Amino acid sequence: MLALLSDLNKINKLDVANDAATRQGSFVQADGTAPVTNTKAYAVWTEDAGADSTWSPDVTASGNLTVLLGGYRCKTDQFKSSETPAPGDALVAHTDGKLQKASADHKSEIIVGYALAAKETGFAYKGSTYTVLHVHIL
Repeated sequence: MLALLSDLNKINKLDVANDAATRQGSFVQADGTAPVTNTKAYAVWTEDAGADSTWSPDVTASGNLTVLLGGYRCKTDQFKSSETPAPGDALVAHTDGKLQKASADHKSEIIVGYALAAKETGFAYKGSTYTVLHVHIL
């Protein structure tokens, strides 16, 4: 789930191959594959049908997903639920496509965003409730 808080018209979008088992709000590389350690990754904007890799017919037909290319704020449930990022914590993309806290000395890591608030439970979005993280994606 990815609830965009910024103006979509001011965000660059890119269609990438649907090469990773993923969900809306999770992160993939620019070629559509799952992130590997220390790579830049982008959030999937295309809506899924509520289950991993279950997409609308247009995705099935084209084989492509739309990703967002940074410079926006959002709330997402695609983060490591075992972690509790604090506001200001740097975030990286884990190999499973979820955000996680960067290491304490993150000089060698590629930061994809920053936590803007603590985890929020009970966030209502499109008829469901989620535990989300409010983030700024670079």
